[in-house]
Amino acid sequence: MSPKERPTAAELGSPSTDAVVDQLRALGLSLYEARIYVGLLRVGAQNGNELSKTSGVPSSKVYSTVEKLIGLGIVHSITRGSTTRFVCIEPVELVARLRKQYNEPIDFLESTLPAMARFEPTELFLNVAGLGAIREACRSIVDTATDSVNISVWGEDLRVLHHSFDSAVARGVRVWGMLYSDDAEMPGGTWLRHSYEEIVGSRVGGRLIVLVADSAEALIARIPHHGEASAVRSRSPVLTLIVQEYLHHDIVLQRAQINIGFEEWDRWWTANPDLRSLILGTALGHTG
Repeated sequence: MSPKERPTAAELGSPSTDAVVDQLRALGLSLYEARIYVGLLRVGAQNGNELSKTSGVPSSKVYSTVEKLIGLGIVHSITRGSTTRFVCIEPVELVARLRKQYNEPIDFLESTLPAMARFEPTELFLNVAGLGAIREACRSIVDTATDSVNISVWGEDLRVLHHSFDSAVARGVRVWGMLYSDDAEMPGGTWLRHSYEEIVGSRVGGRLIVLVADSAEALIARIPHHGEASAVRSRSPVLTLIVQEYLHHDIVLQRAQINIGFEEWDRWWTANPDLRSLILGTALGHTG
């Protein structure tokens, strides 16, 4: 392929290529190293000038970057006469190297770190700040559950955790969930849709995630309409029991509403000022 026929950096910069570059960077390559590897992979053997055009790496940085990749064994050189061109290793080989590079230390830490622990986290109350961190904590709790999971969750957050619940059910974990959404798809397990999403959302000023796994670990999160989401994560037997009882009662109450009929149920509680105050909470002032 002649230089004129080679794709430019812009042509290589499709969303899929950008995603590959991002993932290579996440695995330790620099931006230029990742771009050069992808450029060589998509185009084939190239000299430095050609590689600068196809990878988008400045010509002043190409050779130093290639030398680093050669030192890592990811790129090799081909010399014919006075011309030197560069080629990359096959994707299968690169992936195998990266997997080994990361799996070996992870496997080592998995076997050694638990033996180093000298504290009992049972009574700890951990503060979790930020929606991303909260969702990751939820995912971790569900992914390590071995017996049962109970959760109350809004649709926005369930979409992120959906795969974890399907995987939990596949390995035999019993899942009971209360979903605050009219249209979010339910994952594996036994789920009910909560009938008063708007009322609860108004009462708590946002949405909640309430989760307990194996009757041993609980997480309670509040994601407000405005401001940072926050949560408490704990293995406290007292808090875990309270959370589990709350979730059980919520399921039983929802089933009672279904059996009685929502029209009759609404007539009952709206006619009682005390129940109206309890159910509507801070929303009472907004609903009249």
